[in-house]
Amino acid sequence: GHFGPSACGERAAFPPLASQRAADTSLWLPRRPARPPAGAMSGGHLSKEFFELVKSIGESRSKQEEDKIIVGEIQILKAHLSQPSVSAKKMKEYMIRAVYCEMLGHDAGFAYIHAVKLTHEKNLLAKRIGYLTTNLFLHKDHELMLLLINTMQRDLQSANHLEVCSALTSVCRLVNVEMIPAISPLVLKLLAHPQEVVRKKAVVAMSRLNKLDPNIATDQRDQIRKVLCDPDPGVMGASLHILFEIAKTNVQTCKDLVPSFVGILKQITEHRLPRDFDYHRMPAPWLQVKLLSILGVLGTADQKASEQMYEILQECMRRADSGVNVGYAIIYECVKCIAKIYPDHSLLELAASNISRFISSDNHNLKYLGVTGLAQIVQVNPTYATEHQMVVVDCLEDPDETLKRKTLDLLFRMTNPQNATVVCDKLIFHMRTSVDQHLRQELVQRITSIAERFAPDNEWYVNTMNTVFELGGDLVPAETAYNLMRLVAEGTGEDEQKDMEFRAFGVNTYIKLLEKTSLSDILVQVIAWVLGEYARLVSVDGYTLDDIIDLLCECVDRSFEDSATRGYLITALMKICAQNGVRNSAVEAVIKNYRSSRFTDIQQRCYEFEQLWQTPALMRKVLPYDASCEDIAINKSLSFLDGFVKKKLDEGAKPYQSAMQRASAKLAVDSGAVAESKPTLNFTPYEAP
Repeated sequence: GHFGPSACGERAAFPPLASQRAADTSLWLPRRPARPPAGAMSGGHLSKEFFELVKSIGESRSKQEEDKIIVGEIQILKAHLSQPSVSAKKMKEYMIRAVYCEMLGHDAGFAYIHAVKLTHEKNLLAKRIGYLTTNLFLHKDHELMLLLINTMQRDLQSANHLEVCSALTSVCRLVNVEMIPAISPLVLKLLAHPQEVVRKKAVVAMSRLNKLDPNIATDQRDQIRKVLCDPDPGVMGASLHILFEIAKTNVQTCKDLVPSFVGILKQITEHRLPRDFDYHRMPAPWLQVKLLSILGVLGTADQKASEQMYEILQECMRRADSGVNVGYAIIYECVKCIAKIYPDHSLLELAASNISRFISSDNHNLKYLGVTGLAQIVQVNPTYATEHQMVVVDCLEDPDETLKRKTLDLLFRMTNPQNATVVCDKLIFHMRTSVDQHLRQELVQRITSIAERFAPDNEWYVNTMNTVFELGGDLVPAETAYNLMRLVAEGTGEDEQKDMEFRAFGVNTYIKLLEKTSLSDILVQVIAWVLGEYARLVSVDGYTLDDIIDLLCECVDRSFEDSATRGYLITALMKICAQNGVRNSAVEAVIKNYRSSRFTDIQQRCYEFEQLWQTPALMRKVLPYDASCEDIAINKSLSFLDGFVKKKLDEGAKPYQSAMQRASAKLAVDSGAVAESKPTLNFTPYEAP
C-alpha cells in the first residue's frame, strides 16, 4: 500500500504483507525484556530506611499517623541532603522518597534543586531519575526551569537515544511559550532520528508545542506532514494527533491528505499492521478512531473529498461489527464521520441500521451510544429517526440519569409537527419530577421552543405555556411571557371572530387558574395582563366582572418574590374599572392599603388610580379597551406645552438649559473658584509685637 503522492511520493506506508514479514520478524516484534535478577522485586535493592518508609506507610491506620510518618521522613531527607557530598546512588533514592512525600500531600520543595542537579549527571539511570522527579515536582512556569533548559538542550542533541527520550518527555511536560524558540528547532531535527522511539516522542513533543503556539505547525507544515509516511506505525499514529489539530485550525492545508488518510485506514482494516497493534482482534482501533475523526473534519461540506471516503467508511463499519466494545466504538466514530461529511443516502441508511441495534440493546452504555449517534444522524436528516421514536421514548424510563438526559436531548432534536404534543408531554413529565435546577432550566427552554415552533393550535400553546409557567416559575425568561401576551393581543390576524374566541378562551382559562393559591410570579403577571385587557369576554358560568375583581383583589394580598407582580394586579384592576365603569369597595380597600407601600412603583400606581377615578371619562380615555396593539402618537417636541412655558417665562422663570449648557456653566464656575483659591504672595507686613 502506498500513500497519496501529495503526501509521501512513492514511499510505502508500512512494510509488506504479513506473509512477507514472516522472514524478518525482528523488524516488527518487540524484544522480550530481560528477566530481572531474583532479588530485584523483593526490596533487596532498597536501603533499610526506604524499606521501612514504604512499609510504615502501608501499615498506617489513619491519616494522622501517615502525616506523622511523612513529617519525620522530611526531616530525615533534609538532614541527608544537607550533607556536603552525596553519591548519585543515594541521591536517586532520596529523590524517590521525596516523591512519596509529595504524593501524600506534603511539601518537598527542599528537594527540587537536587532533582534538577540530578539531570546533569552523566550516569544514565541517575539522569532519568532526575528527569522523572523534575517532571513530577516542577511546572512549566517554575523558577527552576531556567536551570533545566540548558540540560534539556544538551540532552536533545545527545548520541544516546535514551537521554534524548528523557529530555523529550520533559519537553512535553515542562516547556512553556518562552522556551519554544530554544527547544523547537532541536525537536524538529529529531523527527528524522534513526530510532523510532525517538521519532515518536519527538512527534508527541511537537504536538505539545503546537498547543502552546499554533504557529509552529504552520511554519513547519511540510516536515510534520512527512512524518505521516514514517515506516513505523507507532510514529505514524502519533502524527495523527498533531495533523488533527492542524486540520481543525485550517482545514484547507490538509485537504490533499485525504487519499493518504483513506489509504492508511484501508491498510489498518485489512490487518496489514503488526499484530502488536491489535486489541481484542480489532486492528489498531485507536488509530482507526483518530483517522475517522480527521476524515470527518476534512469531509465537512466538501462533496469531492467525501466521495473518496464513502467506500472505506462502509468497509470500516462492516469489519468493526464483531461484537466487542472497541468495535462498537469504531462504529460510533464512523456514524459521527458520516453525519459530518457530505451526505450519502446508502451510508446514512447503514449508520441508522447500526445505531438502531445500539438503542435496542440491554446494555446501558450501548443505549447511550445509540441515542448519541442517532442525535448526530437526526441533524442531517430527521426522517431516519422516525422509526425509532418509540424505542427512544422507552429510554426515558431507564434509571440511568445520564442516558435519560441524552434521550431528552434527542427527543428535542427529533421533534416535528406530527410528534410535538407527545414530545412536549414527555418533557413536561420530567420537568414535573426533576429537582435538578440545570435540567429544569434546559427543559423550560426546549418546551418553549417546541411550543412556539410546532404548536398545532393557539389553545394548545396557551395550555402548554401555562404549565411551563406553573412548574418553571423564575426559570422562565420574561421574553417568553411577553410572546404569549402578544399572541393573545394580536391573534392570528386572519379571522377577527376566531381571535375573539381565542381571547375568551384565555380569559376563562386564567380565571380558573387564579383560584389556585400557589402560582409563580410570571404566571400571575400573564393572568393579570390578560384579565385586565379582556375581562369583559368572560363566559364561565357563575363569574361576573365583580367576581373577577374580587379574585384579583384577593390575589394582591398574596406574597410574591417580585414586587412588580403586585403592580401588574393593581394595573389590571385599574383597567377593568376604567373600561367597564365599575366601582368596587374591595378595590378601594386595596388602593387605600397599598398607597403607603414601601415600593414607590406601587405607591405611584395607587395614587394615579385615585386621581383617575375622580374623572371616569378621562380614565376611559387613558385606559381604552383592547388598545395594547395600537400605535401611540408621540409628540417629541412637546408643542402642547408651549403656552405653559411662555406663561412661566413671562412670570420670570429661568429658561431651560440643555445638559451640555449646564455642564459648560458648571465648568466655568468651577474654573473661577479654582482661580480664586490659587495661593498668592502676601505682602501685608506683620503687626508689631
